[in-house]
Amino acid sequence: MVEEILAKRALTKSNIPLTDFTINPYVGCSIGCKYCFARFIGSFKNYGGVWGRDVRVRKNLASLLKREIIRHPKWPVFLSTTCDPYQQLEKRYEITRAILRILVSHRIPVYLMTKSSLVRRDLDLLQAAEGEAKVLVTITTDREDVRKVLESGSSSFEERLETIDFLRDNGIQTGAFVGPVLPMDATRVALELSKRVEEVHLDPLNYSFQVKNIFLKFGWQSWLEKYTFQEVEEEFSKHLRLI
Repeated sequence: MVEEILAKRALTKSNIPLTDFTINPYVGCSIGCKYCFARFIGSFKNYGGVWGRDVRVRKNLASLLKREIIRHPKWPVFLSTTCDPYQQLEKRYEITRAILRILVSHRIPVYLMTKSSLVRRDLDLLQAAEGEAKVLVTITTDREDVRKVLESGSSSFEERLETIDFLRDNGIQTGAFVGPVLPMDATRVALELSKRVEEVHLDPLNYSFQVKNIFLKFGWQSWLEKYTFQEVEEEFSKHLRLI
């Protein structure tokens, strides 16, 4: 189910390390990551629905942002914390693109985090930001069987690597965020990323209760253990700087 709604504000306060402000164009996310905290925290919980299927489009965000940006103190803005700004619906609605255009035109630094290759569409706006936009491509696994089960609406590992290459080749600040760490070939992922970036942040699988039964079903239960994440950290540290 897709429902268009009217938001009360565009910019919201956030406690993430990169910035104090975030914008979430959508309530819900059609990428449908089964481990995502946003399934039970924040606006989606309040609205209800089936995670990965039901998404509410905040169709008035651009008009709200045009008013709010006048009073905004030029601090960076993060897209997004509780949805992927480039989920499939963005092709149709272009809410993220409209928001990005406003932020760039007002010289507001912006961070974008996504699992989707659709971010390439907005190369013109990212270039217009003249260094004040940074894209973090989220990497979770290199295994297609894992991706299809846990985040079926996301781009493949190869597509995400190609997205990093495309953006960097076109002068966009681009990094990789590895998290949550899902079943993967850690050596392969680390080596591929080391060809493209110098540092990464690794994040463990938090809220694993959401996927415990899935991991048991597919024989991935060792990936629920802390020692497995530590092994991945050790492997990555051979090839990349961990931050």
